[in-house]
Amino acid sequence: MLTTLTIALALGQPDPLPLPEVAPPPRLVAPLIDFAPVPNGYRIELNRRGVERFQELLDSTDEKQAAASLRELAKKKREGAPPDEVAAGKLELLAFVAGSQIPALRTELRDKAGPGGAVITVTGLQKAELPIPADRPRLKRVAGVVQGIAPLLPADARDVLLGLSAMSRTTPLSWRVEPRP
Repeated sequence: MLTTLTIALALGQPDPLPLPEVAPPPRLVAPLIDFAPVPNGYRIELNRRGVERFQELLDSTDEKQAAASLRELAKKKREGAPPDEVAAGKLELLAFVAGSQIPALRTELRDKAGPGGAVITVTGLQKAELPIPADRPRLKRVAGVVQGIAPLLPADARDVLLGLSAMSRTTPLSWRVEPRP
């Protein structure tokens, strides 16, 4: 019997008992990017294409040049006609983050992205309300209306809205990248 099977394989004859090929199970296609709130922060879920696009963006970013540009903007804010120390401080913080965190994020995303993409969880200090300046009353009213209709939205739209809200209310202190199966 073994000799017959060996000769059949050698001659290119079809298998006497062909077995069907088993394909991997199908999986749902996730959105390119999705936001969700987590305690003291937010979560960004990227599908595989989203990870690739984000990696392209990070690879094309020169963090030293970005940090230098942000520091120059901060300097202009400090030396402006009405000096704006608060805005200058925020720009300095962004310059620090751009210079130190972009290379680490680039490496983590490349190393830890899974076949389904990646999940980036950002945690930090979170304000109770959206940081809307007092001189923007229309924006404050719009935010109130959006908060009022949030419970009426479908669950996926509500999660994205709450995730974006958490994103704008959070001062990031730490982040981690995990593979998405």
